[in-house]
Amino acid sequence: MKLKTVMTLGLLLGLALNLRAEALPESYVAFEKMAEDLVAPLVPLLEPGKSILDLHGPASDHGELADRLESVARPGLLLALWLQMEPLPEDQRGHDFTREAVAGWYREALVLGTDPASGQYWGELLNYHQHGVEMAVMTISLTVARDWIWDPLSQAEKDQVAEWLGGMRGSARYWNNHLYFGILVIEFLRAEGYGRPGDAEAVAFMFEQLEAMHMGNGWFKDGINETYDHYNAYAFHTYGLWWALQYGDTDPSRATRWMNWARSFVQDYAHFYAASGEHLPYGRSITYRFNGLGVFGLAARLNLGVLPDGEMRRLCRKNLEFFLSHPIGQDQGCLSIGWTDEFHGIAEPYSCAGSPYWAAKGLMMLTIPPTHPFWTDAELPYPAERGDFVRVIPAPRFILRGIGGQVELLNGGSQVSRGNAERYGPWKWSKLSYRTGHGFLVGDSLDAYPVDAVLTVERQSTGQRMGRHSTIPIITEADHMAYLYCLGTRDNGFNLPVRTDIFWKGPWLLVLHRVDSGEAVCYRQGGLALGLPSPDAGSESTGPGFALASNGELSSFVQGLHGLGSPEVRRLEAGQPRRQLLAPYDATPVMQSGFVSGRQILAVVIGSGPNEEQWEPWTLVEADQGHWHLAHPVTGDWEIEDPALPAL
Repeated sequence: MKLKTVMTLGLLLGLALNLRAEALPESYVAFEKMAEDLVAPLVPLLEPGKSILDLHGPASDHGELADRLESVARPGLLLALWLQMEPLPEDQRGHDFTREAVAGWYREALVLGTDPASGQYWGELLNYHQHGVEMAVMTISLTVARDWIWDPLSQAEKDQVAEWLGGMRGSARYWNNHLYFGILVIEFLRAEGYGRPGDAEAVAFMFEQLEAMHMGNGWFKDGINETYDHYNAYAFHTYGLWWALQYGDTDPSRATRWMNWARSFVQDYAHFYAASGEHLPYGRSITYRFNGLGVFGLAARLNLGVLPDGEMRRLCRKNLEFFLSHPIGQDQGCLSIGWTDEFHGIAEPYSCAGSPYWAAKGLMMLTIPPTHPFWTDAELPYPAERGDFVRVIPAPRFILRGIGGQVELLNGGSQVSRGNAERYGPWKWSKLSYRTGHGFLVGDSLDAYPVDAVLTVERQSTGQRMGRHSTIPIITEADHMAYLYCLGTRDNGFNLPVRTDIFWKGPWLLVLHRVDSGEAVCYRQGGLALGLPSPDAGSESTGPGFALASNGELSSFVQGLHGLGSPEVRRLEAGQPRRQLLAPYDATPVMQSGFVSGRQILAVVIGSGPNEEQWEPWTLVEADQGHWHLAHPVTGDWEIEDPALPAL
């Protein structure tokens, strides 16, 4: 009788669980299926007795031990997020692996990796070392899937893990978002009963350093990197909101401050997503793809009320579907380095095979209970779907434009610092325009400057080519951007001052460069780069003062109005290394000058968008001081009144 009763209770419990699963909102089920599909390629790599995942991909410059740890820590966050979700009904699952098996492997790997005598030891944390990054994400995983990973460990095993994590205390961190890694590890240890004297003071000090990087309205300059890019979303705000959620009760005023900053930031950041779902590609570490979504998921979980839940869910869904509809896997089916496919040309020196799984931070919405309005409210359109827009973001001196569903970033304030240029390549920040659908060109060396969407100069005396470095923004308005910079390097004895002014109308940009060279140089201004599947794909044309390239979906156009009169379309030839973010080949329309010296005014019109009949040359009707009048057979008249306009 007793056994029968137990069996009956088990059947009833299973039925209840199945009914609960079947009652999950359709949106929750859809997101869980996406997460489970991402987990699936990892499961065959979960080898018993090992503390690493044998992922195929490049090695980083951090060393083998760091790459071994990263291979577990970052995919481990994905595993943890999936583990803690409400299980899907069996008839809705496309996979047969179990939570018990996945969690069991993770626990074993955690114990082996933190045991110096195991032969699978991950190693100690050193100053400025990558281990600190991965330790921090592991504390998030242990908290997210506590019931599956942390709580089942024995006390001795917990003590061992805590001892290993304790190496974070006093460890040197870079003066940028990395300070948060120290905060998260120490806060986890404090919360789990492993706190030590001085922990609270250390956390407060690191917070003070991070908060000194806040430049206004939720935007942070990333410390020594001097940049404003997507690290705002997937570092500063994702970590800030996670801290507020888990540990904010230790300092309520600070938690409120960070949540308020996130409220401001989320309103801006929603404008970075195209109607297609594509996230604007810009800055470093874009191989993390959809991890910027983390700020929306945590904003919803904390009920910040900044955007409607249905709008944030739609944005998250479309961004995930955008990437998952492209071939973003490597030969094992795991996430690859790249954007819409595998492309190691965008890797940073710190990138390794496990790095793309930083994307898991974008799945923080999976921690939201299925009864929450994020899952149950009707979807609502986000900014790029609602229509064209111009959004001025003062702190980073950004202009965000929505153009027929595409999104464009005009960057005036994110510095192309010497450190970034020398370590990561200047092309991630230096172009005057970044647009969804286009991608961009990367250089074949760190001192190379691809010609797309940027002014470059070539010295006649040496043949050296240079482009934009650090920038001083002077105007950031709803109809006009301007900034100052110099073309040249510290070591080549060449310095060419430039002022760039940009105006816009629909898909068009009017770009003015004032330049002054003491020697003969050739100037080039490229349009936006197009991706091509083969070297001879697409079409192109040149005419008096303009160049046009098309790839069947988009066109890219550039026209010289003054000072740039020689058109060409530059293509990647067969057999040359890939350089386009979106495709193996590329085409870019370019206007250039002859070799000239002295003061010059260079004026061009740049346009891009779907293949329509609008890509015709403009006529410069008037060019008076403070007033220009342009006319176009399709767009019509474009009259600009601004004191910055010179007389030609």
